[in-house]
Amino acid sequence: MLKRNRLAVSVAILMALLALIAIPGSSCSPSESELSIFAAAAAKPPLDEICQKFGEQCGIRLEVNYGGGGEVLSQMTLSKSGDVYIAPEQRFMEMAVEKQVIDPETINSMVYMIPAIAVQKGNPQNVVTLADLARPGIRVAVTRPETTLLGKYVPEIFEKAGLTEAIGNNIVTEAARPDSLLTMLVMGQVDAGIVWHFYQTQAPDQIEVIFLPPEQLTGIGEMQAAVSAYSQNKKSAQRFINFMTSAEGKTVFKKLGYLVDAEEVKQYWH
Repeated sequence: MLKRNRLAVSVAILMALLALIAIPGSSCSPSESELSIFAAAAAKPPLDEICQKFGEQCGIRLEVNYGGGGEVLSQMTLSKSGDVYIAPEQRFMEMAVEKQVIDPETINSMVYMIPAIAVQKGNPQNVVTLADLARPGIRVAVTRPETTLLGKYVPEIFEKAGLTEAIGNNIVTEAARPDSLLTMLVMGQVDAGIVWHFYQTQAPDQIEVIFLPPEQLTGIGEMQAAVSAYSQNKKSAQRFINFMTSAEGKTVFKKLGYLVDAEEVKQYWH
């Protein structure tokens, strides 16, 4: 009887494992032991943790190449390699589609990002509205429109508020990426800048963000992922994307300040 019970338990465990393998998006093929990810630097804090969790659960080693959204896209295109592309903003994913380096059917929006004013911790210049960026002596930093979607939105936001010239007179630098702008702000090289809102959560002891009224915005950012056209491990690549957008993956993103629910976005952007 004891042997029979043990056999029954063993069979039950085996059947459970087989069932798990059969569930799309939750399993990993033992023959696919490595994935190559080309990812925007803005995704690094959550992605490091997500990759660790996915690797531990699936036994797959993930090699992540970080850089600017356009930079890693170019690397992936030139090397004709990679399994997953993670774009910091939808503009770069559109470029990837045009270059035919990703499978457009696999594009998935993971998180949402809101343009906001960033100031040093304590807000020493007392910047509370967009109009405050036009005050004499306020040193403003923005991002470049040719390298970031945020940089495209900023002049639109200023124009919509009728402050293009007034704030333009205070712009002292244009950064290639939002994280570079953040560094300038922390080092005291500028007084304020327009960044994605989640940076406050990632540097709470150094900066503060001020959300703009929804009617002042002209758009938001969406961090997106897709399977590379060059991938030899498309099933595992898709499983990794599924993991990032699962409840477990979203918990990591949310912890680091990203918006993971489209409904939640509505309070910041209509």
